[in-house]
Amino acid sequence: MFPDTYIKIQHVKIFWNFRKVFNQRKSKDKLIYLNMVLKMGINIEKTLTKPVGMLQENYNFFVPALLPFAISLISGIAFGGTVFGMKNTGIIGMGTLMGLRGLLGLISFITALIAEGAIVDMAYKQLNGGHPGYMEGINAAVEKLGSLIIATIIIGVGAFIGLILLVIPGLIWLILVAFTIPIIMLEGADSISAIEESISLVRENLGDVIVFLIVLVIVVGIVTIILSWIPYIGSAIASLITTPYGAIALTLAYLELRRG
Repeated sequence: MFPDTYIKIQHVKIFWNFRKVFNQRKSKDKLIYLNMVLKMGINIEKTLTKPVGMLQENYNFFVPALLPFAISLISGIAFGGTVFGMKNTGIIGMGTLMGLRGLLGLISFITALIAEGAIVDMAYKQLNGGHPGYMEGINAAVEKLGSLIIATIIIGVGAFIGLILLVIPGLIWLILVAFTIPIIMLEGADSISAIEESISLVRENLGDVIVFLIVLVIVVGIVTIILSWIPYIGSAIASLITTPYGAIALTLAYLELRRG
């Protein structure tokens, strides 16, 4: 028991020390300090900045993200005014309206999975010296679409149950399964095996993963909030940027943990 207690105390000290210097450093210095103090298996500065360079080097990363972008754009414009205007004039009934929203939601769900899987595959190949095209990534994702859908449904059900149980269990579950999609795409694992491998990997590197995900969520959240101010299409534009960025960052973090 003593070693576990000691480790927990050290983690508390680490986070407290980082909090004290947080407001005294520039953004880049904060990330460098965090990596140095925690001696992390995930290099936060690298995983958050390298995706930007990769996106600039290869614009093909944005093409898979155009799939959910288009659906989000259509939904935003339609339900932001046009469809509801038709509903108010009696042209479209409530049942049809809900059906359209449900259909768009289903299509958005599938295209988002294809996009993330494609970008993970492309990121891995580019990190290994290639210059992958978007069709290469999309084809790889479509081949594994069954596993991606099953895994996402399991993750969603687990998160729903966990969130009902006072929220915290749901958040813990989402952290544990964070690398499921990279494992499916890069290791060829089925949905159940990928979830199990992700849980095992995160448990071995829990502190690293939590800090990485917190910073990633903050970065993505800031971009999303800023762009969401654009009427109707803001959320769609945000997804076009954050989808490839987040998928590449997750891929980098997974590869660092796997090689560590």
